Amino acid sequence: MAGLNSFDEKIVLIAGGYDKHLDYTVLAKPILDNVRVLILMGQTADKIFMAVKEESEKQGKKIDTYMCETLEDTVKIANKLAKQGEVVLFSPASASFDMFKNFEERGKKFKEIVNKI
Repeated sequence: MAGLNSFDEKIVLIAGGYDKHLDYTVLAKPILDNVRVLILMGQTADKIFMAVKEESEKQGKKIDTYMCETLEDTVKIANKLAKQGEVVLFSPASASFDMFKNFEERGKKFKEIVNKI
């Protein structure tokens, strides 16, 4: 939530990962308030999606949401959809163990993918 509230610009958010059975409903309102495009991956993608969907129905707001299988796909979509002046935020809100050894490996892979663009 701190990351979502750190920017004045609209955000393209990449989130999701290993499911530690957390409640993602607390993220739904900050996502709707700050994010223009939501890109989800990993085991928690559906949980985050459902939390945001429920809140969006309450508020009558819509958000473009994409589901991806890999980190590479998320970065490609974020790069394609981000507009000039927007922030692409990689803030998974989930552990990395479903796809990576740990958060450090996930972060290094993210940097590697971004640097190839």
